[in-house]
Amino acid sequence: MKKWIGVTLGAIGTVVGIGTLINRRNQVTRVDPQSLIIRLPDDLPGRIIEVEGVANFRDLGGYHTADGQLVRTGLVYRSGALGEITEAGLAKLQELGIKLVCDLRSDEEQTAAPDKLPQNPRPTYVHLPLLAADNRRERFMALLFNRSRFNTMMPEMYSRVIIDNNAHLYGDILRRLANADNLPTLIHCTAGKDRTGVAAMLILALLGVPEDVIIADYSLSNLYYDKFLKFGEQAISSIAWMGVTAEDIQPLFVSHPDTLKSALAHIHRKYGSVDNYLRSAAGVNNEIQQKIKMNLLTT
Repeated sequence: MKKWIGVTLGAIGTVVGIGTLINRRNQVTRVDPQSLIIRLPDDLPGRIIEVEGVANFRDLGGYHTADGQLVRTGLVYRSGALGEITEAGLAKLQELGIKLVCDLRSDEEQTAAPDKLPQNPRPTYVHLPLLAADNRRERFMALLFNRSRFNTMMPEMYSRVIIDNNAHLYGDILRRLANADNLPTLIHCTAGKDRTGVAAMLILALLGVPEDVIIADYSLSNLYYDKFLKFGEQAISSIAWMGVTAEDIQPLFVSHPDTLKSALAHIHRKYGSVDNYLRSAAGVNNEIQQKIKMNLLTT
């Protein structure tokens, strides 16, 4: 998340004397994040895991596939960053037996807050920074003159930036999941909702989990909205004098089901299906997909 906020706000702190230019009549459409959470009646009771110092830590297992199989629990986890994990949190990671950590944060984010990892044994750490074009001018202008533009930026970012430009990165993650020696695996970014959310979407879709269930899983990040908003408040503290609040960029902190619906629709429209995207763009062939299914599915 910090990457997206940083791109939006990185140049703002150096701008002086333009506070009067902000059009306060242009506002984002605010929503109640709790109202966006989709609860599945038969969901895994232990899906949300308390790891002290880490936000949004969840098990990807426990979902049924369309053909009646079950995603194994305790093998793939998703979360926010590990830079502030406590000793108790590290002990929990050790208890979970994490063997591989895939960090999707940018170089800047990773340098500012390196992951803290258990030491006995220490999991393999792989830094896979998601590549993003710097469109801070567009976001800066939206913040000043058309804040409602933030409502459409998230779906566009998922489609154009995360999915189209980073298929190789997701292919790398999936190929690692095909190796049983890498399990259990933890995949994370800063908040664990956007870059990690797309990773979770692709994994679950490959396994055959229905799209409505995938979208419900995505919506659970809204349980951590207050933490995301606090981070936003810290990020914009230097420009508070301009009348800007974290809620002015609320879409950056919300996991709106429509955002993932749009991402899935984009994949179907441009690539034909998630399977075609994985094969053609991400380089995940049928053999690798079958190995992943063997590792992560049970009857």
